[in-house]
Amino acid sequence: MKVSIRFKISGLIVVLVFLLMGGVGYAIINLVRDSFLEEIKLRALILARNISFSARDPLIENDNLPLFNLVHGALRHEGSVYSYILDTAGRTAASPAVLMPSEVGEDSMEIHLANSFWQKELTGAIEIPEKKVDDNQYEAKIIEVPGWLKNVYASDTIGPNEQPKPAPEPSWTDIYELAVPVVIKGVEGSVTRKKMGEVHVGIDLTSLQQTSRRIQMVVGGIAIVGIVIGILGAFGLGALLIRPLKALVKGVAEIARGNFDYRVRKRTNDEIGDLTTAFNVMAKDLKDKVLIEDAFKRYVSHQVADEILEDPDGFAKSLKGERRQITAFFADIRSFTTISEQLTPEEVVSFLNYYLTEMTTIIFNNEGTIDKFMGDCIMAVFGAPVMHGDDVYKAVKSGVEIQKKIEALNKERIARGEQDIHVGIGINYGEAIVGNVGSTQRLEYTVIGDSVNTASRIQGLAQSGEIVVTHAVYQEVKDFFEFLPMDPVKVKGKAKPLAVWKIKVPIHTSETYPLRTPENKDKPKPEQEGPKPFGFPSPQPE
Repeated sequence: MKVSIRFKISGLIVVLVFLLMGGVGYAIINLVRDSFLEEIKLRALILARNISFSARDPLIENDNLPLFNLVHGALRHEGSVYSYILDTAGRTAASPAVLMPSEVGEDSMEIHLANSFWQKELTGAIEIPEKKVDDNQYEAKIIEVPGWLKNVYASDTIGPNEQPKPAPEPSWTDIYELAVPVVIKGVEGSVTRKKMGEVHVGIDLTSLQQTSRRIQMVVGGIAIVGIVIGILGAFGLGALLIRPLKALVKGVAEIARGNFDYRVRKRTNDEIGDLTTAFNVMAKDLKDKVLIEDAFKRYVSHQVADEILEDPDGFAKSLKGERRQITAFFADIRSFTTISEQLTPEEVVSFLNYYLTEMTTIIFNNEGTIDKFMGDCIMAVFGAPVMHGDDVYKAVKSGVEIQKKIEALNKERIARGEQDIHVGIGINYGEAIVGNVGSTQRLEYTVIGDSVNTASRIQGLAQSGEIVVTHAVYQEVKDFFEFLPMDPVKVKGKAKPLAVWKIKVPIHTSETYPLRTPENKDKPKPEQEGPKPFGFPSPQPE
């Protein structure tokens, strides 16, 4: 499944924003809650110590009325839910004072005090451990609403023999209870401390919880807004980053289609901008490379050019030639000197380029290699640098097609009142040395050997419009073309006369030239069938 970089970047930013806002919100909520809790703790500690200080003498004298007033007065402090005093035996020294909702109104509060019912033992939610008695000693923790508090009665007039009636369920959830010891000093000058009892106070944490919820809502709202802004910003940033990348992708597609003139506009001055610059440089280099390759192929055959471009170093090192069976091909424009005398130098070059281009195209179409141009003569090779198995056939086929092309061009020239031209072609098949000839500064891919020289010399035997081949060529393609025997000729460099053949190529009658293919080569001779048009299938080598 393809996932866009834009969504990856956006998703990463959203996750980071979510974690950041969540972490900050969590830290803020805990910080505020701890601050409120510390304030409640300090308030409860001050209240409990004040009661503890005032309860010393009443506890010594076992005077319950002052103790009652102390626990009753404690409820007038903000947030106080209950308070009670325990003696050293863990019994209530004063009836617990509890703050409960009034039936009069939602906001009004009423104090309900149990009398003798609460004179029994009351175990505190927390205990002060036995250790060295100290005025600064205290214990505190957050507790759930204790069970005894849930059984507080809605009336403060319950008699000692009456059964209590359950009060409405208290609305509190958590309570912060704090206990401090009631300590008295020993005789004057003594450091001894004696524990006379404990003061317990309970502070409602509803306000803390409400404040925490409000903070959670505020922080949550801020977090949601931040996340939304983060999402929008992430998609905006993703689009901003992806835009130049999309332009680069389009540029790569254009280059792949061969449009090396395409350039990507640099929009940013960062790494993507550097990538854009590098892309444009690459596109320019590719264009230059294509231009160089195109120009290079104009000077050498495309087979040689492809071989060089595929492995330049290896080709440069292959100075040593190799022996190979090749077909050497020579084509020369007859009476070119006479024609050139009637033309300006510019017209001569234009004339040559036109006819050589026509012949070169035919040779290339038959997978031949142009070895060199020698004035008005073309030297071509079939079977080097790439062998195809039917190179002799393709060489002869190229010669026939060139003569047909020249014939068609002559009809046009004669129709325009211009002088017709003719080409003589010589073809030989044999062994030659194939390879790079020259120096490390300049090389020429060529073929050399006796077979090449022979092809050049029999080309001189060809009259206008003729294709002369050696016996070796005749043996290879005699089943596909009409040949006429010629008298053996004495050529330079040969001790014995050379057997040569001439391909039957009629002038001005190519439309009726007989067709011979591998399918009909065994049919009766042309004179029994009538005239046949040209055709050039590719035979398989035996």
